[in-house]
Amino acid sequence: MSTTLQVTEKPLSDEDILLLRRGRSGRALTAVFAGLMFLLLASSVIVFVVLFIYDRSLSRGVDGAVVLVCAVAMAAFAAFLGRRLMRLPRAWRRFNQALKGRLPKQIVAGHLTGFGPSETPGVCYTFGEQRVDVALPFWNEISRDTRDGSRPMAVAALTHLPVRLHLLTLQPGTPPVLLRAEYPMSPQAWNSVEEVSDADRQAVRKEELGARKLFYALALLPLAGSLFLGPLILLSAFFVLMGLVLGMRSPRLKRARYKHGVRGQVEEIVTYRVRTSNSNVSTLVHNYRIGGVMYRVEHFGQAAAPGQSVAFEYLDDAGFLGPRALFFQIENQSVMTL
Repeated sequence: MSTTLQVTEKPLSDEDILLLRRGRSGRALTAVFAGLMFLLLASSVIVFVVLFIYDRSLSRGVDGAVVLVCAVAMAAFAAFLGRRLMRLPRAWRRFNQALKGRLPKQIVAGHLTGFGPSETPGVCYTFGEQRVDVALPFWNEISRDTRDGSRPMAVAALTHLPVRLHLLTLQPGTPPVLLRAEYPMSPQAWNSVEEVSDADRQAVRKEELGARKLFYALALLPLAGSLFLGPLILLSAFFVLMGLVLGMRSPRLKRARYKHGVRGQVEEIVTYRVRTSNSNVSTLVHNYRIGGVMYRVEHFGQAAAPGQSVAFEYLDDAGFLGPRALFFQIENQSVMTL
């Protein structure tokens, strides 16, 4: 079969614009924080330079070299932030044009022969000898690590099938944003919307209390050991604190009124290793494309492979972290809670 790409332009659909709107939240706060950081760095550089000029002893000692190095480092970071801030108005204008439907999207269609991580943050679709690098935006239910330049750990997809990519170029010279990837040969996905029942709330509460009991049980071991080694009582207190935090009633479940159900065949899977802030603890986050839509699902156990049928339910209260899954199940396997 031919691997020649067909590229057409079409206006953005309402579904595309709705997807883009989810990425607009928080950008003003981010810009304000970056601006304050720029002012802090710039003022610190000025103070260090003035201090270096008027304090003659610094120019002849080791302390002066340290001050100079710090000033140069902060000046470099301030220049980096300044360049990014100068680009913001242009980027926001283009993004607002897309939200108003004034920018066309490109639809790239071809016979997919390969799929893997891109050299830039994102993934790469291969159509014979032609490669299409795309960015996976964090508003498309992909891990927020993509904003830090992290590449996915593992990717897989159904290959040797026709694929249509819906792309939008937001910034010239950067990979286009992947709005949607359609696999016409894949079975249609099933979606549903239902009210959150008391049984759902009880099931989630049971898991939260189960996590609390687990940490309380773990706290007993260092508590017994503290009879012989006193400092172990601090580890016991840590486990108790973790049990209290993880066993708290979920506020998102309390606010949520509806749950979404998805059942269909996995077309793509993109796995990221996500690290918590200021910690070396990491978890694997799987992102499944089903029916052309990418869903972020955190679950234990084996990950589903492309071609397998899965079913899961999730809450979506338009929070910054996106959907919160209730359960995940691979066809003919036991249910995996989250």
